[in-house]
Amino acid sequence: MDWKRVKTNNPALTFLLIAIFMISLGRIIFLLNSLVLPFQGSALDQLQATNQFLLPLFAAILSAAAAIYFLRQWSSGDFRRAFVLVFFGFLAILTARASFRAAYITYDQAREFLVYAHGATGIKEVIEQATEISQRTTGGMNIAIAYDASAPDTGVSWPFVWYLRDFTNQRSFDQPTRTLREAVVIIVDEKNFDKIEPAIGPGYYRVDYIRMWWPMQDYFGLVSDRDPNIPFDENYSCSGVLSLLKLAKSKDYSRFCEGFTNPQIRAGIFQIWFNRDYTLYAQTKGRTDLTLETWQPADQMRMYIRKDVAAQIWNYGISTGGDEELTQDPTEGKYIVLTPNLVFDTAQANPVLMNAPRSLAFAANGTVYVADSRNHRILHLDLQGNILHEWGAFADGVSTPIGEGTFNEPWGIAVGPDGSVYVADTWNHRIEKFTADGRFVKTWGSFGQGETPDSFYGPRGLAVDAEGRVYVTDTGNKRIVVFDADGNYITEFGSAGFEPGQFDEPTGVAIDRNGTVYIADTWNQRIQTFTRFETEDGLTFLPDKQWDVFGWFGQSLENKPFIAVNDDLHVFITDPEGYRVMEFDQNGEIVRVWGDYSETSAGFGLASGIAVDPDGNIWVTDGAFNRLMRFTLP
Repeated sequence: MDWKRVKTNNPALTFLLIAIFMISLGRIIFLLNSLVLPFQGSALDQLQATNQFLLPLFAAILSAAAAIYFLRQWSSGDFRRAFVLVFFGFLAILTARASFRAAYITYDQAREFLVYAHGATGIKEVIEQATEISQRTTGGMNIAIAYDASAPDTGVSWPFVWYLRDFTNQRSFDQPTRTLREAVVIIVDEKNFDKIEPAIGPGYYRVDYIRMWWPMQDYFGLVSDRDPNIPFDENYSCSGVLSLLKLAKSKDYSRFCEGFTNPQIRAGIFQIWFNRDYTLYAQTKGRTDLTLETWQPADQMRMYIRKDVAAQIWNYGISTGGDEELTQDPTEGKYIVLTPNLVFDTAQANPVLMNAPRSLAFAANGTVYVADSRNHRILHLDLQGNILHEWGAFADGVSTPIGEGTFNEPWGIAVGPDGSVYVADTWNHRIEKFTADGRFVKTWGSFGQGETPDSFYGPRGLAVDAEGRVYVTDTGNKRIVVFDADGNYITEFGSAGFEPGQFDEPTGVAIDRNGTVYIADTWNQRIQTFTRFETEDGLTFLPDKQWDVFGWFGQSLENKPFIAVNDDLHVFITDPEGYRVMEFDQNGEIVRVWGDYSETSAGFGLASGIAVDPDGNIWVTDGAFNRLMRFTLP
């Protein structure tokens, strides 16, 4: 640009007019991407939108006209250069604004697109609180603090390994165990949320945080596949010029086009781009996960603060002074150390190779049947671990036809008075009956929502009473179905709910010597008992007792407990992700508890099936470390 020539043609005024035009044009674009557009009606907000639009419109017209007047004396080359200079100057201002906001305002918020995955504000808040608690209770940084470093993603180690460097009494953990109760502060990754509660009990306050988050990912899947033989709907969002996209009949561009044709979505996108404000977009889309408190995608974490310590600090405890009366853990003082006196696994001379063993049942002669679920077979073992019989093969009806004696993860197993073996073929949604040596007898059941007596949804627990009746926990349909020994329907009881006689994810079932039925009502976290009555209309079961279980906190596919009853009417349950066994008396009082997480026989990886043998020993399957363990009660 020839600045000497330009100086003679009012350059300062000309650049000012161009700048006014650019600013006015930007304001016009902003208003055209607002929720309320100009010239849409006579309502107050519509009139305000029109008035706000007219001012920059007139400013743009007048400044453009004046700039053109002064630019008449400029050469075409100087004009182009001046326009480029102002245009990029305007972009530089926008860039500086965005950079300042990213560096000093939204730098650690998920609303900012500058970083793909980054630590959330919860990390700093946890460290600040842990530091304050440590300094106020120990006078330094030696408070006992534990953080989750569990596989496969090392839990919250990133970034707490760095942030906890000044804490002299910190340690990491993999699986939550009761030893964590020694820590004043515990930081837990979201994959262990279900496992931490039974490990530490009710003696901690819980605070939820977001550890890491990602920017909004609604740009994923903007274009999807569609059936090219189906005509486009008349309300298809790609209209006008965008209707050219209909030529690609095998692609659906509706989400892409909505960003241009829907004024609310368009305005919402503009607000996200310009102000990182997701309010309008979230309202238009009906989204509740675009606030900093509820943001997704994100990784969650929890901070647990021990109540007896928090009670000493007024802003963490309930009271400002004195000892707080803490909620009691009913298992406290009931733990014993009980190691198995017999283990069947791969370490013995005649190894038993199992993969996620679930339920087990004893025959009258003391031999044991095990549902070896992920090997899709049944094992029949003697008390030396020798395999007497085994049968089964995988079939799911998709890759392999379902046939006689095939399974898709058998979970439940029971033995009848005549020695017949019944198996809950869980994911083929049926029950199979075999002879004691594994010869197929018959099968009944199919997938369903409980429309018929034998329409099952993931049946798990099985039990057989003294008369040979077969009790099936139809887990997904939240009921118990009773059949005779040949699979003929007798009755059923239960429905979805929390009231007595209702269930939420019933899994284990057991029957005592008096005919009382015990149900592990898993997601209601209770045991229910039912009394049997013979009436003119047939067999009826009425709810009798129920008691809470301080356990069964998770709702994963693995956390499915089983239940057993001995001759003393003591009830034994597994707490799979609590790594323990709990014993109750017939009134629901806890007698004893044993177990914790351990890869050795001193604990469990996933306490699953449970049964009582003819001698009164308690047998438990470990579904994580693939072993069968026998315990003799003290």
